[in-house]
Amino acid sequence: MEILRVENISKVYGSKKGSKQYMALKNISFKVNEGEFIGVMGPSGSGKTTLLNILGSIDKPTTGRLIIDGQDITG
Repeated sequence: MEILRVENISKVYGSKKGSKQYMALKNISFKVNEGEFIGVMGPSGSGKTTLLNILGSIDKPTTGRLIIDGQDITG
């Protein structure tokens, strides 16, 4: 049974007018089934904390959907 689905999550920091934009995540997609364990690995600055903040609903993605236990929580 699927407990988490991440669909095309992107996160961009910075305003669209005048300042530079930084893309922390770009089109991340995966799913986690009940009983699975996952690890998040990567070099410094690769977006690990940003991804975990979005998964924990601390931050909102710029685009994409986060579905937990069948409910879209990005709306």
